[in-house]
Amino acid sequence: MRKKTTITKVLALALAISIVPVSVAKAQNRDNTEISVKNLPAISISSGMGIFSADFSGQNISSDFLIGHLGEWLGTNGDHSYKLVKENKDDLGIRHLVYEHYYKNIKVMDDMILIHEKGGKVTHVNGEIITDIDFSTSQQKLNPQKIKSIIIADLNPQGKIKVSDTEIVITKVNKGRKTAMYYTSKVEGLSFKPLKAFTYYIDNATGTVVKKNSRMHDTDTPSTSTTYYKGNQSITVDSYNGQFRLKDNARNIHTLNGTNLDIDTVSGGIINVEEYINPVANYTAADTKPAVEVHWAMKNAYDYYMTRHNRNSYDGNGAKIDNYYNFDFGGLTGGANAAALDTPLYGGIVCMLYGNGKIFGGLLTFMNPVVGLDVAGHEYSHLIIGRNGLGGLNYEAESGAINESIADMLGTAIEFYSGANPNWTIGEGIPTASFLNPTPSPYMRNMSDPNNVSPTPQPDTYLGTNWVNTADTSDTNDHGGVHTNSGVGNYWFYLLSQGGSGTNDIGNAYNVSGITIEKAEKIIYRALMNYMTPNTTYLDAYNATKQAVTDLYGAASNEQQQNVNAWYAVGIGNGVLSTKESVRKENDQLKIYPNPVKDGIFTIENNKDNTSVEIFDAAGRLIKPAQKLDKGVNKIYIENTQKGIYLLKITSNGTIISTKKIIVE
Repeated sequence: MRKKTTITKVLALALAISIVPVSVAKAQNRDNTEISVKNLPAISISSGMGIFSADFSGQNISSDFLIGHLGEWLGTNGDHSYKLVKENKDDLGIRHLVYEHYYKNIKVMDDMILIHEKGGKVTHVNGEIITDIDFSTSQQKLNPQKIKSIIIADLNPQGKIKVSDTEIVITKVNKGRKTAMYYTSKVEGLSFKPLKAFTYYIDNATGTVVKKNSRMHDTDTPSTSTTYYKGNQSITVDSYNGQFRLKDNARNIHTLNGTNLDIDTVSGGIINVEEYINPVANYTAADTKPAVEVHWAMKNAYDYYMTRHNRNSYDGNGAKIDNYYNFDFGGLTGGANAAALDTPLYGGIVCMLYGNGKIFGGLLTFMNPVVGLDVAGHEYSHLIIGRNGLGGLNYEAESGAINESIADMLGTAIEFYSGANPNWTIGEGIPTASFLNPTPSPYMRNMSDPNNVSPTPQPDTYLGTNWVNTADTSDTNDHGGVHTNSGVGNYWFYLLSQGGSGTNDIGNAYNVSGITIEKAEKIIYRALMNYMTPNTTYLDAYNATKQAVTDLYGAASNEQQQNVNAWYAVGIGNGVLSTKESVRKENDQLKIYPNPVKDGIFTIENNKDNTSVEIFDAAGRLIKPAQKLDKGVNKIYIENTQKGIYLLKITSNGTIISTKKIIVE
């Protein structure tokens, strides 16, 4: 049976709920100091999906003690358990432990606790957890035939499909002001004609698909595809029956012709592909240039990750990298796309597919081949994002936009690494005029100016101009605007790398001094691999990068200052490192009521121009980004906020004019 919970209940991580009373839970820390669970740092929650963090720096808490009392600290009873699934120590000497959350021995999808420690002492904890769960584990399950019929109805396939075995999990679904919990069947579904791949979560009580995550990551919508040639480049081929094929054995890269590609539903795997064969090692024919571009791009992508991040292939273990050019994705614009397919079916089909830019079965040219260096690097990066060891980033709403943005960031970093005329646009040369789009931009996206893209401009400010509604996560709304809202992260990365100044969509004047792309790419990669969980929002990305910069360069470093400056430029944070700023006298400029706040809403009366408000928790963590204040009465909505004390920061013309404490009941 389905159970819905309100945000208030979902966020109730009350420390008093425990089998063992908190007051009794005491132990000797490694330095022989007696501590108890009640002395542990408070948990700060930033999302109704249960995204949380806690700052342990300077607390002198041993990881052994925290792990031994994890359930008590999180406020869970004996129905909940935590399983260690990953442990590693990085090159900075920080040890990272990942625990998955189970309720009555059933996995709660996306719930995980990430413990970070150095020298045996906890420095930081973050993750996702929902504790208010009440399911009977003896509920009836859907039969396989019913599940298959549900998936066929959704995929509407024109050819073969594959449906995986079923896993029973508890699934959380964001319903805006509510988070709903479901007892579900988790199933993979794959169709090759048209190419669609999803992880489905089907409510066992109703047979309804309550959530589905795409297993195919597109470069963009069909209106933004084409090719870009970098001239003569050095690649590796191998000898094959007296001729040469596009295969790099040292890097384990193989590029093939996907014109007739299909799936074998009996034995599994991809069939009906052909080698690109040449009588000599140098490929110069016009019809092989797109495939050569893909092959060369993957060489650069592989080398970049190996050199800069010490990662051997997308899985870190030297897995084969398969590329298929000239694939038809199906539909009217089937050739106008490129994608990374990443599904666990048949033991794991992982590959990258590239279209030739033609539509209506090849009758008309809609774009040039979709095989640029940064496009290929983008697709390859999607495979790495999905293997960050923390569940990847769900391909919908804000987490999907961050997924797309990081793929753009690292795809661009690959282009700069190659040295082949790098720039801050994505897929330049791919768009071409057509009857559907007579005046496209000469590129697919512009990281230095996200607004300047035709026909689909991106936002450069969080919730600003061109922002797409994330509540609608349907396929027709691009899973909640993942390719559009990624502009916010792209602009942050550009400013952090190169610097820049201006005024954003909410009136904040900013000035960022670039720290170089080499440092920026280290920051985002570290944040992805150590601090981002599946439902990460832009606010969570802000906090994750701050922690990554603290690890790499220090909490008070110039790199940290420029990081928060860049986030301030895109509408998140206040651009300062400390929450203890000097504040000018209010002179009755502001009235805030009621205080305490009830029912998740309060009012600010303001009489100044160019004013905005941000909300921080007691630990200084940003929980609500800047909201512009009009002159007069402004309603501020904070339904997703748990009880406690919070700090309001009021800024006018870039200067903090007031800080006020509020109590949320």
